[in-house]
Amino acid sequence: MKWVLFTSGCVVALVALGFLAVDERDVIWEGRTPLCGYCRAELAHHAVVCRECNRSLDWRPTTEECRWCLERKDVDHLLRLYREIAKAGPLPPALLACEPYFDAIDVGACTYCGGIGKVMENGEEAACPVCRDDKRCVACGGTRSVVIGDDGAHRRARERQDAHLRATVRGGVTDLPLNDEVLADEDVAALRGYVEAEDLTDAHGRRVLELARERMKAAFRTLHEEHTKRAKAPGGS
Repeated sequence: MKWVLFTSGCVVALVALGFLAVDERDVIWEGRTPLCGYCRAELAHHAVVCRECNRSLDWRPTTEECRWCLERKDVDHLLRLYREIAKAGPLPPALLACEPYFDAIDVGACTYCGGIGKVMENGEEAACPVCRDDKRCVACGGTRSVVIGDDGAHRRARERQDAHLRATVRGGVTDLPLNDEVLADEDVAALRGYVEAEDLTDAHGRRVLELARERMKAAFRTLHEEHTKRAKAPGGS
């Protein structure tokens, strides 16, 4: 019996030592920069061996808070201003045009359409050119968290870029119209919630998230200008 216990103990010890031997350190993240978990040298993305100390690493993606859409305190502040103005009297034309935007905007919503999924173009309703009728922020998928360092997302981004390049070349050679909208839809669907979404472009070569941010700034600028004007008016608070 003693020999059985001794043998079992040895086996357990050897297995434990084996696990310890292959328990490699994780990559360390400083912002969006991956560092070696041993010597803290900067790593190439998705590297599993450090070029400086030549040690093996476990690659681990990280997350960061989305910087493209609104968090709760921002939404609450903007809606408070909007409701104060609405209670004071009829909305001016510039702010009236933004009314659907402010009625819909919420945490993690697409900031181009305000989370409606639709926009008015030439007097007609059309799918939002940024979120493609999804209503959520393209960068984080509405979760307020963006994944950095995901190998699958990295490969999908490269595949989408290659597909767009092939379509562009094919269209130039054959003079056939490009179906840019299909490519853009696939881009957004494949990369939503990953940091690679920041490089998405629409059919005109503009970064869609920057386009959304500018539209958001314009709507909020209109709101704040009206609030400031009313606060400065006689009897304003």
